[in-house]
Amino acid sequence: MAQFPIVKSLAKITVTRVDGEYQIRMEDRSGDVVVYHAVSEQVLDLADHLDDLLTEEEEEQAER
Repeated sequence: MAQFPIVKSLAKITVTRVDGEYQIRMEDRSGDVVVYHAVSEQVLDLADHLDDLLTEEEEEQAER
C-alpha cells in the first residue's frame, strides 16, 4: 500500500552553511521542525527551481 506524504504549511525556512554543507531547517505552523543537509549543487538546483516557479507566477499575474 502506497503512503502519501503529509502536507503541512510552512511557518519558517532557514538556510545556513556549516562545515561546507548547507542546513535547510523547516518549521511548520504546529512547531514541528525538520533539518536537511545538502551540498552546494543541491541548493543551487533548489534555487533554480524556485526561481523558475516564481518567474512563471509573475508571468501569469502579468497576463491577468
